[in-house]
Amino acid sequence: MTVSDRRDHGVAAVVSVFNADESLISLCESLVRQCSRVVVVDDASTRDLSDLLDRCSALGCVVVRQQVNSGIAAALNAGVRAAGDFDWLLTLDQDSHVDDDYATRLVDAAVAAATAGIEVGMVAPETIRGLPSRVVRRQDGIVFGGEPIQSGLVIPRSSLDRLGPFLEDLFIDSVDTEYYLRAKVAGLPVVIAPGVSLGHSLGDVFYPTLFGRRLRVGGTDIGLVRSAPFRYYYIARNHIEMLRLYGRSEPGWAIRETLLDARHMLIVLLVMPRRRRHVKMLIAGWRDGFKGVGGRIPPGLD
Repeated sequence: MTVSDRRDHGVAAVVSVFNADESLISLCESLVRQCSRVVVVDDASTRDLSDLLDRCSALGCVVVRQQVNSGIAAALNAGVRAAGDFDWLLTLDQDSHVDDDYATRLVDAAVAAATAGIEVGMVAPETIRGLPSRVVRRQDGIVFGGEPIQSGLVIPRSSLDRLGPFLEDLFIDSVDTEYYLRAKVAGLPVVIAPGVSLGHSLGDVFYPTLFGRRLRVGGTDIGLVRSAPFRYYYIARNHIEMLRLYGRSEPGWAIRETLLDARHMLIVLLVMPRRRRHVKMLIAGWRDGFKGVGGRIPPGLD
């Protein structure tokens, strides 16, 4: 089956956008060649993206303009509603890059699993920015994966209908984790598409220094992915919510992720600049997490 044939098989791509740049056009150009519908959701960008979004529309994309910044989960849900009928959902961030057979190959992996009697929750690429996805096990030629990132996933419509929409109260951070755990609890595994790669930006890389020199391990500079300080509010708050939702059903995940989060926070507080600002965000996030507060960060903190 060719890429053009796959257009008749109901792959709807939803791209979430916030202050996007020119790279959005090349992503959409690739998607319209392989998907039956492409929906671009602008989550109330603070920059004027009218020209960029008009060009997306001219390519054949459906453009949805959110009036209020509502977060990645709400943007994906809005895109799903605008996509109409489809058999497969492809979710993408604006800073991702895909080959022209990307959707085809992920759908093929899902079909192969279904043929083997496996009901799939979602399909992920084998590598992301050259880094391998975590493999849990292999069975009858099917590769099962661990927790994937949200961008680059293909979700069968049947699984989407069974699991429901993305959790909007999380706003950003943990949206993909929550959906993965929801699928896992429902017995819907992650399948990895062999040989498929997703180009994706992992964020700003910070190189910590000691006495003016970069820290190194084995002759290689240590690089840490750095997020804006406000993101740590969501990381802290949503981790508490995730423990509330899945701490009992997935205790192994809860213990492992709590330890990993603690290690990450310690590194941030030891080596990142603007540590006082980070501490403020973490404390506010933990406080609101225990209170059960969801949605956008409170005014004055961001």
